[in-house]
Amino acid sequence: MKGPKLQPADSESQRIHRELIGLFSKRLAVHVSKATDLSKILDSQKFVELVLHVEEQFNVQIGIEDFEIENFCCVEKIANLILRRKNDSGSLKVPNRAPR
Repeated sequence: MKGPKLQPADSESQRIHRELIGLFSKRLAVHVSKATDLSKILDSQKFVELVLHVEEQFNVQIGIEDFEIENFCCVEKIANLILRRKNDSGSLKVPNRAPR
């Protein structure tokens, strides 16, 4: 018997969590889990590298307004930021309207 089906958002969130943990390991040479306190790991150089890798890997734009410690304190918060940015980019597509 199969387990309960995941909601699309849940599976997307879980995929992002896994990819972020892999990104930390492969690109930043840091081993983390979902519960790791990243404020003890990320210095300013690693933070900039992280933002660049996140933008590239997840095809999102991280704005200066997102550079708050609460958005980068753990893998879960970064995953939530990525999901918000992906949703924001999809909702910004407004049909062209003729000027009045």
